Amino acid sequence: MHNKILVQTTLLVLFVLSSKLAAEQLSFKKVRTGDQTKFSYKWKDADSEILELDFKLATKNVNGDFRHFKALTPSRLQMYSVKKLKQAIAKLDPRKGSVKIKSRYQNVDFEFRSSDKAWMEQQSAALHEVYNSSLKEFLHKEYYIEFQPIGYQPDKSHLTYKPDHVRFATESQESFRPLIKSLSQKLPEATARTTAIFLLSFFQSIPYSTLESRIETNGAGFSPPIKVLANNRGDCDSKVTLMASIIKAMYPKLQIIIVYVPDHALIGLHVSHLSTDYRLDVEGLHYSLAEPTGPSLIEFAEISERSKRFIDSGIYQVESF
Repeated sequence: MHNKILVQTTLLVLFVLSSKLAAEQLSFKKVRTGDQTKFSYKWKDADSEILELDFKLATKNVNGDFRHFKALTPSRLQMYSVKKLKQAIAKLDPRKGSVKIKSRYQNVDFEFRSSDKAWMEQQSAALHEVYNSSLKEFLHKEYYIEFQPIGYQPDKSHLTYKPDHVRFATESQESFRPLIKSLSQKLPEATARTTAIFLLSFFQSIPYSTLESRIETNGAGFSPPIKVLANNRGDCDSKVTLMASIIKAMYPKLQIIIVYVPDHALIGLHVSHLSTDYRLDVEGLHYSLAEPTGPSLIEFAEISERSKRFIDSGIYQVESF
C-alpha cells in the first residue's frame, strides 16, 4: 500500500515538474493585409495558463529590416580591406617607390621597394592605419563588433566577431512601435518586471534554434529581432536581443544588460527585485537575470544551473543597453 502511494506521489511530482519544463506554443499565425502584417500568438506559461498576443507590424519592416545582414566571413572582410588599401596605394607618388600587399589570415603585410627608408616607414604606418580603419568601417556597415571569446586567453593574433546585438536592439525599436502599443493596451500600467514576466514565457515558447559557436562562426545563425518574429524561430542571442529591444522601447529609462556565457546569452533588468532573485551587480546596479531562450520555462529572476556555474565563476561578459 505504501509503495503504491509512493509511486503515485512520485508520478504526480514528475508530472508537475514536467509541465513546467518545456514551453509550448499553441499557435502562430502571420497574415499580410495590405501594407500591414498581422501576428497572432497563443502559448502556455509555466502555470499552464493560456496566453495570447496579437499585433500588426508594417510589412515593409517585416520584409525589409536588416535584409542584407548575413554571416561575416574572413574573406569578405579581407576583400573590403584590400580594396581600401589599393585605393590608398594608388595615390602614392610612384617616383618614391612601390608597394605590394601581402594578404595573410586576418592580417596584411606590405612589401616596399624604395631607396627612401623614411618614406617606407611613413607609408607602412599610414597603410596599417588604413587597414585598421577599413576593418572598423566594414564591421560597422555589416552590424558586427570585435568580441573576445569567453573563457579563453586574449589572443590578438586571432580576432573574432559577433553581431552588434545592442545596435540591433536599438535600431529595431522604431519598427516595433505598433507592437509596443498592443502590449501597452494588453498590460496597462504594468511595471517593467510584470511586462518582463509576460514576455519571458512568450519568447521561451518561440521555437528554439541552436546557437552556433561564436568563436567558429562569427555569429552565423543570428536573426535580427524582427526576423525572430517573422520566422517564428531564434537562438539565445536572437531572443535576448529581441526582448531587450521591446522592453527598452516600452521603458526607455530602464537599465538593461546582455550577459554572455560560453555559447549562451541572458538578459538582465534593473527592476524592483525580490530577495530570491538571481541578480548580477554591474557598476553598482543590481540586475535581475532571465533566460528568454526556451524551451525550458525558467521563471523570471531564475537561471539555469549551467549559467549559474559560469557566472559564479566569473566566466561571463556584459554589454549595457
